[in-house]
Amino acid sequence: MKRLILVVVLAAFAWAGWWFYQAHSLRTEVEAWFEDRRSEGWIASYADFSIGGFPNRLDMSFEDLSLANPDTNILWEAPFFQVLMLSYKRDHHILIFPELQTVTLPSGYHEITSEGLRASVVYAEGERIERINAEATVLNWDGTAMADTNAALLRLDDAQYQFAFVANSIARAEGRLTPLAEGRVNDTQINTTITFDKDWAMSSLLQGRPQPRNIDVSLMSYQLAELNLNLAGDLQVDAQGRANGELTLRAVNWQDALEKARVGQQLPDGVTQKLIQGLSVVAGLKGRSDTLDLPLRLDNGQMSLGLIPLGPAPLLQVP
Repeated sequence: MKRLILVVVLAAFAWAGWWFYQAHSLRTEVEAWFEDRRSEGWIASYADFSIGGFPNRLDMSFEDLSLANPDTNILWEAPFFQVLMLSYKRDHHILIFPELQTVTLPSGYHEITSEGLRASVVYAEGERIERINAEATVLNWDGTAMADTNAALLRLDDAQYQFAFVANSIARAEGRLTPLAEGRVNDTQINTTITFDKDWAMSSLLQGRPQPRNIDVSLMSYQLAELNLNLAGDLQVDAQGRANGELTLRAVNWQDALEKARVGQQLPDGVTQKLIQGLSVVAGLKGRSDTLDLPLRLDNGQMSLGLIPLGPAPLLQVP
């Protein structure tokens, strides 16, 4: 019995020693990473950094964290941030975000507020990102709030990833979210397969982000009152971020949506009537008057919906 107790005590001391060794090594790695970033011209600072989680986890906690890459002019600031991992499985990280964080882009300053925002990141070979899952009960970016949000990125093959996004509802605190009606957008879903020019990895933060080269849109949809919109198709993206290809836009119950926009004075009576008459002819060609199918074309930086030019298309680049 004494021998068994001695073995248990020695094992406990060995495990404790191993944990403190790993914690010390991790602290050294993190402090060196921040020092390397500062030597490269980054803003990379924190007010306090601690490691806890004994005996089975290595939990890194930062206070007043600031990171800015001089190549992108993007500054991220958070009063609190945690990275959690098992001491014996360091290729799986859980990221815990604060209720308020800020991002400063070349376009301006943005506040992000959230409830329950966290993410899970799994690596392979110590570097390559295999999958990311993120969730939030509430996520608010500059007055646009999303409820019950989930997002996932899964590596399928070399530089090819499946991206999925779901939000129960999206609404703005002030003003309209869409030009057709006030209120919120419900049941937003995105399911795409994206081929990048290289794999996502831990070093992507330092050496340039992978850029999309092909986007296969299986489904993009949302519900606005009785109007249901869906997009599907395939896009090629050049080195400048300009997309080329065609998506099919399907609108179900579009007539009711236009009529409500007319009643709410979001569209003039004459314009609404002409749109309904013209689009009814197009819908009738497909056999269902309540369902409208139109091609959304992107060509060399320009967009058009059917024969209607929409102007410049957004650039599809990861900053």
